[in-house]
Amino acid sequence: MKIFHTGDWHIGRTLNQRSLLDDQATALTGLLSILETEKPDVLIIAGDLYDRAVPSRDSMALVDDTLSQIILELGIPTIVIGGNHDGRERLEFGSGILSKKGLYMIGRYTPDVNPIILEAEDGPTAFWPVPFIKPIEYRDVMNLDATPDYDAMYAAILEDILSRRNPVIPNVLITHGLILSGLPKDGDIDESVRPIEIGGISYARAELFTDFDYVALGHLHRPQRVGSDTIRYAGSLLKYSFSEINQKKSVTIVEWDEGRKPEIRTLPLPFRHDLRVITGEFDELTGLAAYTQPNREDYLRVVLTNKERVPNPMEALRQVYPNVMEMAYENARTRTGGDAQEAIKKHLSDPMALFTDFYTTIHGEAPGDEKAAIARKLFNEIEEEDHETA
Repeated sequence: MKIFHTGDWHIGRTLNQRSLLDDQATALTGLLSILETEKPDVLIIAGDLYDRAVPSRDSMALVDDTLSQIILELGIPTIVIGGNHDGRERLEFGSGILSKKGLYMIGRYTPDVNPIILEAEDGPTAFWPVPFIKPIEYRDVMNLDATPDYDAMYAAILEDILSRRNPVIPNVLITHGLILSGLPKDGDIDESVRPIEIGGISYARAELFTDFDYVALGHLHRPQRVGSDTIRYAGSLLKYSFSEINQKKSVTIVEWDEGRKPEIRTLPLPFRHDLRVITGEFDELTGLAAYTQPNREDYLRVVLTNKERVPNPMEALRQVYPNVMEMAYENARTRTGGDAQEAIKKHLSDPMALFTDFYTTIHGEAPGDEKAAIARKLFNEIEEEDHETA
């Protein structure tokens, strides 16, 4: 059995209001090429096929074209489960018909999960799909009196599956959620990952999953093992935030023979634009030499090290780097917080200076005369009202 494990395609995603559909199409074209070469027995998409519950027409067209080629032309069965970004009920539309052709769309969790049994040269494998579900939703589905915590919910789900599995054949669990081998550290959870529970981090312990031959996880965007080589996140299709710049996006390939000892490897996914951070002084980054730098059209976050702020830097930066997404300053003052108290005192006595610095930080350039005039007028009116009520 050869399994292709992917997840978190997030089709329809934007980055700073820029559509990434063309970039996603490039990655999916590369995936199709890998599938054609490797000829796996099954493709897994472990949740978050789409980035929104109601995807755009173009997003659905890209998914339809890609899955049509995988199913109808390459003949590779595909299992898709619902993630926290997906419209889980919509994802299941037509699933009865689609499953007859080898496309299994499981959007919602239901009690008594049924396995998908797929055949390969070495015999059958059972795939157990567990789409994303919140504890409060699990309570309602199971008619419980109290809402379990995240770990207890998964413990109950897995206990049911393990009681019904056939241990003679390989068993693969597919789920979308936060599964960790310990308390999360800095960098474990990417900025672009939507929190599962507001007000705290809820996760299930990886040790609950060790009785499966392989666990295909979705939700975290960094490809990684979770306490065991056989419990893994495949990662996302592309880099979706600047917290992911050092990640290598890939597809995870899992193979085993009759001995059921899996061999796991990864293959890189292609990208149209890389996501990078460049750092330097403004003149260095916009001088003539900058035009000879490779990959100037990558999606960039520019960090200026100038001691003083540069007027209207974004316009000049985009002449050299057309896809600058973000800009920030970093120097001795910003790193150490020097003179912070003096700056606060100054801004409290000069709201116009506070507004100008805030606007520049957000937009990468100072407000124009028209915006500055509107702000000044508002501040003057507020000051006059304060005097009248004093």
